[in-house]
Amino acid sequence: MGYSSALIFLETLAGYVLCGFIAVLALVVAWLIITNKIDLTKLVSEKDGSGASMSRFQLLIFTFVVAVSFFLVVISNIKIVQARPTSGGPTLPDVPSGVLLLVGISTSSYAVSKAIQQSSDAGPDDKDVKPEERK
Repeated sequence: MGYSSALIFLETLAGYVLCGFIAVLALVVAWLIITNKIDLTKLVSEKDGSGASMSRFQLLIFTFVVAVSFFLVVISNIKIVQARPTSGGPTLPDVPSGVLLLVGISTSSYAVSKAIQQSSDAGPDDKDVKPEERK
């Protein structure tokens, strides 16, 4: 069962409007970053400001790479389906388990680094001291 031409036009129009909206939003954010109204100095830095956090940077890069890759695969699948209208509607592709594993490793390394940072901030002696004894 093929799609009607009106439905294909509506899907294409909605896609272009959504992509245009996202592009305008991205340009506004980029302009705000360039004019220093959005401060990115703490995006990948440690909580204490001692330098860049490798786990935060890794999570940021992996997230963008996976998101852009998935977007490109979805777009290419839509073009293939539109070229062969008798094959049914477009579907979302399966995400390989290796990609999910890499994102999981990146996220868990970030979570572990945050846990280590929180435990070092609290200090080992703070747990034994009662609140009324702290000064």
